[in-house]
Amino acid sequence: MAAFVLLLAALIVPLWLKDAFLIQLLFRVAIFAVVGIAWNLVGGYAGQLSMGHAAYFGLGGYGFSLLHMNFGIGMWLSLLLGSVVAGFAAMVIGSVTFRLRGHYFALSTIATAEIVRIVALNASFTHGAIGILSPSLFAGPGADARFYGTAVILLAISLVFARWTHTSRFGYYLRAIRQDEDTAMAIGIDPARYKLLALIPSALLTGMAGGIYTSFSQFVSPESILSTDISVQAAVIAMLGGAATVWGPLVGSLVLTISSEVFKAFFKEAHLLIYGLLLIVVVLVLPGGVMSLFGRLRRLLARGSRRRRSRAVLRGFRRIESGGPA
Repeated sequence: MAAFVLLLAALIVPLWLKDAFLIQLLFRVAIFAVVGIAWNLVGGYAGQLSMGHAAYFGLGGYGFSLLHMNFGIGMWLSLLLGSVVAGFAAMVIGSVTFRLRGHYFALSTIATAEIVRIVALNASFTHGAIGILSPSLFAGPGADARFYGTAVILLAISLVFARWTHTSRFGYYLRAIRQDEDTAMAIGIDPARYKLLALIPSALLTGMAGGIYTSFSQFVSPESILSTDISVQAAVIAMLGGAATVWGPLVGSLVLTISSEVFKAFFKEAHLLIYGLLLIVVVLVLPGGVMSLFGRLRRLLARGSRRRRSRAVLRGFRRIESGGPA
């Protein structure tokens, strides 16, 4: 019920918020929260440090643009097919890279993302570094608000899937793989299969987010949607908010995106330095992410409640011993 109310509140934001910049900022928060949730399925629950999600983001963006422009497919169908292209690529890439573990797996994901970027940079149908214009899903007055609403709906779908993963047997299998892959295999869990099953929906969501982001910017190039920065941002958002949590990536996206804009406004050229220092402080103070802070507060409140109950019981016993009413 709380999530449903939150969704309705998020959808009606454009009705009272008329500032175009703030709506665009909230759009970026929602889109990169989706990317963070998608990364969290693989990096948070399964414990696989994937640094190649930019490939799926870019494939979704290029798939959307090229399918519509070159084959005349409707924009919404192109958006869906672009995410399917990203999901199929994840199935191929995951079947190879999940044979590796640890830092070897991380390096392999960086390599595959770089291969996709180089292909896009040199292929004739992508127009290389020049890039191509992307069709806009919405046009005219209120287009930003409609893009924001679309991003919020995709975010809601992502949160529902993340919640299901968190409480399902599938999610428990992923956490078992994260804790000890050999032990998980010994009790009958197939790590390669379940890691691949986590990567495919992760790529589908990332590709969908990439298609919407490309349509919003109306331009796609290798440097804009296939940069390693996108992979890093996805991982940082999930870990900053709280890996292997449902709401962590959304919190991380809020903190990261909004703080970045605030630091740009106040610190100008030095904003990246301040931004980096803030991330270091947060990681050192809250290694479990911002969501761990809520857990600490809950434990402190529960401890205070127990102490108050204990004191009340002791006072009652003292009154009984003194002959007074309990």
